[in-house]
Amino acid sequence: MQATLRPGIVIGLLAAALACAPQDAPQQTSKTSVVGSLSGTVYCADTRQPARLAGVYLFLVSDKGLGSRSFGQTDLEGRFSFGHIDEGDYYVVAVLPGYVNLLSSLTKPHLDAMTDEDRKNLLAQIPKVAVTADQSAQISVQLERGAELDGTVSYDDGSPAIGLRVIYKLKTPEQAAQSAKARFFEDQMDTREMPPTTDDHGHFRLLGVPPGEYLVHVTVPTRSSEQDEKDPNVSRFGGLYLPRDLDVYAGGALRVSKAQVIEVGAGGANRDADITIPLSKLHTIRGQVLLKSSNQPPVSSNVQLLYADTREEARSVFAPNGQFEFFYVPEDSFILRAAAGAQAPPDFNNINSATGPRRIVWSFPQAGEGSPELPLQVTRNVENLTIAVPDPDTKKKGPTMEINRGGGYVSVDSSSDNPH
Repeated sequence: MQATLRPGIVIGLLAAALACAPQDAPQQTSKTSVVGSLSGTVYCADTRQPARLAGVYLFLVSDKGLGSRSFGQTDLEGRFSFGHIDEGDYYVVAVLPGYVNLLSSLTKPHLDAMTDEDRKNLLAQIPKVAVTADQSAQISVQLERGAELDGTVSYDDGSPAIGLRVIYKLKTPEQAAQSAKARFFEDQMDTREMPPTTDDHGHFRLLGVPPGEYLVHVTVPTRSSEQDEKDPNVSRFGGLYLPRDLDVYAGGALRVSKAQVIEVGAGGANRDADITIPLSKLHTIRGQVLLKSSNQPPVSSNVQLLYADTREEARSVFAPNGQFEFFYVPEDSFILRAAAGAQAPPDFNNINSATGPRRIVWSFPQAGEGSPELPLQVTRNVENLTIAVPDPDTKKKGPTMEINRGGGYVSVDSSSDNPH
């Protein structure tokens, strides 16, 4: 059985990681390409039985990285076959729940966390086969039993945290400097699937985890219906300034630099990935951005909340008319910084009710290095906070949002010439 690999599968194998592989001759065009076939069998190393209904991925190796990709599945005897595939060298990766998934190891975040030597060792573990024109190549693939990573997620009142996404990523030496906005979906064991969720008891179970040191966290939605009711337009800006989800790591840490590292060995089970969500120690911050020149609120502003010790970003929110709110903020020392915008946000109600095509370009504010800063210690809810900012520089082009309306739809595209 054979099918084209779905576009949602993202494999970011670095070209440098393939330096140890022989370079291929330039591929011919599809009209003149010469093709061969490949068949084989997948076995489970621990049972010595066929790996039934396992996924099988082919990756064409070239000097530029990985070329064309194909996906198939083994039958009830563990057999698979691919016909009419281009001539060349292929990596063959088999995936079966509970067994080490080398597919997850080929993601760019995972490879970036490895040394050059580790990458070469990893690639050496992946079966490789040469397909030649008008020939049928044969290969046997063996799957090794992977580790099991278990845990329970609960709120600090003792109730189970149900239906939360559980995400794991390989620990990197630079983990303390990573942005809090980073997402690690590429590191999931089977990139065809969404991350697993906690069950009705708050339990989760990750299977087939390769050996290594990992960070494990759940993503807790923090959107507030109260905020949406106050300004429905904010929810229509493509999520640019809405409070991000709250990441809670194994051990209860709320940021990546403080996360507990879970060490996973070859095979066996690790049940140390428990997570407690500290709702009783999460608070709300409300305040106002004011212009230094007039002591009046700007038409728009952006407010960032940074952890004081590492300057990791905890939150970033859009503040219409200078009013801002942060929900579910942990007890810690922070730095608050803000920037004012010269333009009010577009009125989506008017855009949607207008007839004919419309194009609107909106330049919105973005706080960053050089913005006014205010130290803040959070031990309870904080109300009536104010931060003074200079008037916006109308000559300085910041991030922009382009809104095109036509044919009954609104398309939004955002970009920044001055990212922070």
